[in-house]
Amino acid sequence: MRCSGLPRVFLIITACLAAAVGGCSNGSKSARVNSGKIFAVTAEKTPFYRYGPQQGNGADEQLPKDTLVTLIRPSFGYSKVQLIKGAQEGYVASEDIRPASPTLLASLNPPVESSSSSGAEHFDMHSMDPNYVPPLPDPDLPPVSEEPPPTP
Repeated sequence: MRCSGLPRVFLIITACLAAAVGGCSNGSKSARVNSGKIFAVTAEKTPFYRYGPQQGNGADEQLPKDTLVTLIRPSFGYSKVQLIKGAQEGYVASEDIRPASPTLLASLNPPVESSSSSGAEHFDMHSMDPNYVPPLPDPDLPPVSEEPPPTP
């Protein structure tokens, strides 16, 4: 009779372990969600370490405020980032970066001014050049009438 209780205990222990392992994976999933996002430096200046914050020669450079970086691996103390300009990878203090604001993100892709490449012809109606004449209407089309079309 004691043998019948053993599978139940084994089942309970297995379920507890599965719940514990499943609970641990949520932390890495939230870290993965933030990876690859564009962040901005919020401090006036923050040290940038190419090989890590414990490298022997100190910070490689100081990043000014609003410097844009791509978050590679978030961490509690220092996060691994890649500079948008220069594509250099390194580490910055996690408390000194925040998700980039929409205005900073807009500065990455400045609006392109439209040119005359839209396909429409542009001509000056008041031009005095005799060689520059607007195109004539297509003779196959019916004439334009001033009256609105009849309603059924």
